[in-house]
Amino acid sequence: MNEMKIFLKFFRTIAIVFTLGVFTTPLYSKDIKISVTPDDAKIYVDGVYMGDGTVTASMRKKEGFISIKCEKPGYVTLETRIYYKDKRTAVTYSLRRDPFFDISSSTDLVNKYFTVKVSKDLYTETPDGKRNTSLAWKEIHNILLNYFEEIQSTDLASGFVQTPWKYKSFPDADRQVRTRVTIRETGLGGDLAFQIKVSSEVAYINSLHRDEEFQPIDRILKEMEPLISEFQSRLGK
Repeated sequence: MNEMKIFLKFFRTIAIVFTLGVFTTPLYSKDIKISVTPDDAKIYVDGVYMGDGTVTASMRKKEGFISIKCEKPGYVTLETRIYYKDKRTAVTYSLRRDPFFDISSSTDLVNKYFTVKVSKDLYTETPDGKRNTSLAWKEIHNILLNYFEEIQSTDLASGFVQTPWKYKSFPDADRQVRTRVTIRETGLGGDLAFQIKVSSEVAYINSLHRDEEFQPIDRILKEMEPLISEFQSRLGK
């Protein structure tokens, strides 16, 4: 009789243990080690930042998989999944260098207007205050046509010039970049000045040329970078 009571007590204890999941948790979850090169790349698991370089993530069978993202500026972001049925306990990834970062430069002068005060050699003023800015605008056109095939809009009467977008694709990074220049005449303390905006935007290649897909980026293609310094040196004092 006592043996029967002991058995029933043991059975109830086992049932409670399984109900609480003490035994079932190890059977239905597992850990996986995730490593990435470069070792300072950030690792996200299911959208949550886990650490840099190497992390350990827990995967539950009922969820089926975990989503992994590895990223670092200058490299192509990697996004993938690891499924529960995968027998591996560790995975290693290597990020590819982003070709756009290798042929572009970071600058705080893109996507906003900067002002260039124009040298008085490039314009004249009559005694009655009328200003002839044709030389300055000619210099602007010469600079722009070194980088763009054409100028889209010119309204010298109101002091406005804008180029069309110039597109360049980077298939290895699945991205495209576009650049455009907008210039408007302004007065700065009575002197002639131009406000210049070099726009640089990026989008995925499959977005084609749809405007809504492009986002500003604080980088400019190296082939376009001298454009900014040319405006400053050829127009400014």
